[in-house]
Amino acid sequence: MDHLAHTFEENVLTLTLNRPEKLNALTPDIYKALGDLIEEASGKDDCKAIVLKGAGRAFSSGFDLKLEVSHRSHAQKLHTLQNVANRLRWAIWRSPKPLVAAIHGYCLGGAFELMLPCDFTIASEECQLGEPEILFGAGPAFMMVPWMTGHKRAKDVLLSGRRISAREALDMGLVTSVVASGTHEEEAERLVRTLCAIPAPAIAMNKRGINRAYETMGMGPHLESWAESTAYLGYVIEEEGSEFQKILEREGTSAALRWRENRFGSGKDKA
Repeated sequence: MDHLAHTFEENVLTLTLNRPEKLNALTPDIYKALGDLIEEASGKDDCKAIVLKGAGRAFSSGFDLKLEVSHRSHAQKLHTLQNVANRLRWAIWRSPKPLVAAIHGYCLGGAFELMLPCDFTIASEECQLGEPEILFGAGPAFMMVPWMTGHKRAKDVLLSGRRISAREALDMGLVTSVVASGTHEEEAERLVRTLCAIPAPAIAMNKRGINRAYETMGMGPHLESWAESTAYLGYVIEEEGSEFQKILEREGTSAALRWRENRFGSGKDKA
């Protein structure tokens, strides 16, 4: 599909979000295509690693806002969250192949949640990350942050909606490393070369062992059950009549984002 480019060279599948004019805003079609490609590659012996990156000025600004607040039933929203978006995230988590996210610009909302289950994240130092959903009355579809960082920091990320810097994300344990602006893809390629040189069964078995530590503590059931709560929250906010949604529908995405920034600030700094 036009909004997702993919190449397979030297045993590496590279997936590139390719909607730069929309800052690679995610759609159900993109989620589905990514999930299909990752699941297919996960079963191929000749695939040694998978890289996920974004074209243009950003990795991704998150899920397409017009679709986020569109009038859909609770069942439709739940289907999109569980069987489309989170199906992709679980495919990343469960793949025996190592997945490396190379992020820059923005990595927000749905894109942030897409990056979290990746095995490695190489972040360009100018990258801004975060979960702004709460600012328009929603919540994350994939509640993985509490499993990756401490109680206070998880609430800082999820309840304030502010953007965090790449360095903060590193300190919180949300990314693997921070590199000079513009070098994130080069650094990801360097890491992938190392991963490809390691025996694939060793990567797969050790990844499974690390993941099981979280699953044994209950991460899987928690994330699965949370999707239903998120879908219901979106329905409740819609019923109440969100000012953000009204402006988005009446004047478009740019106007809605300006309203949000005027109300909450840029979201870059702590309150």
